[in-house]
Amino acid sequence: MNEAQHKLRLTVYVISILIALVIIADFALPGKVITDKIAKIQKSLEEYYNAGGNYHYSYKISTNKHEFSVTEEFAVLVKENEEIEYSVSQIFKKINWYKQPSSDGKSYYSLRIASGLVLPLLVVLSIFIAYRYKKKMNTLLFVLQILLIADLIFLIV
Repeated sequence: MNEAQHKLRLTVYVISILIALVIIADFALPGKVITDKIAKIQKSLEEYYNAGGNYHYSYKISTNKHEFSVTEEFAVLVKENEEIEYSVSQIFKKINWYKQPSSDGKSYYSLRIASGLVLPLLVVLSIFIAYRYKKKMNTLLFVLQILLIADLIFLIV
């Protein structure tokens, strides 16, 4: 590998790490905590168009200010016009956690954990391993960096 390729690769690594750190910071930092009434609980049938014909239900809660996905367990616990407390992230304005005001335990939607924490940490860890230990992980890093860009677009939109 010549010097120009090495500098380009290092630049791409640094940019990827910075994007990952911004996403992690958005998830980890305490956001704006909002207490609002639940306006609507939506239950949607999600079907898989494959040979198995499987399906599952997804749940969304709408308040006066936000609409966000929740777990089935949480959707069953709450009712319309009850209060809900949730945290809106500072950078991307996504819902980090939600809970009933009377409860101490916060609930996290699994997609938010995957997009805000797991994927960015995988990118940082993979880049560190590839750079520090001179491992040939070009294909894996390329795929993870594409996923990171898709995650960034998902968070922005």
